Amino acid sequence: MPQLNVTVAVTAEQAADELRSLDRELTDIDELRGHVRPAHAEPRPGELGALETALMVGLGQGGAATALAAVLIAWLRTRVGSVVVKLTKPDGAVLEVNAAQLRGLSAAEALAFTGRLAADLERESDPSR
Repeated sequence: MPQLNVTVAVTAEQAADELRSLDRELTDIDELRGHVRPAHAEPRPGELGALETALMVGLGQGGAATALAAVLIAWLRTRVGSVVVKLTKPDGAVLEVNAAQLRGLSAAEALAFTGRLAADLERESDPSR
């Protein structure tokens, strides 16, 4: 699989804090270390500097998609309140996962969800859809 850059955005009441928390979790994983960087939005008129609004995660070989999915699911399962993560692939396909849909899953269900998310990250989107 060639390098695939996925944009990871967090929507939450304290989105900037949640994004920093997720960044720490991702950069602690060997398969992702060195492949996670902030993605900045251009400042709007009247704002000083660019805002960190998302993370860019480079996925290549070596299980990086599975590592991203596993960390993301584990991290989301610890969040309180409404936390949503949007993963945008280079072709514009968006995968969305929210903390509420993961609450109450058994370990086996969480593992299955992680596998589906990793497969969706690696799968090329069908342009005919």
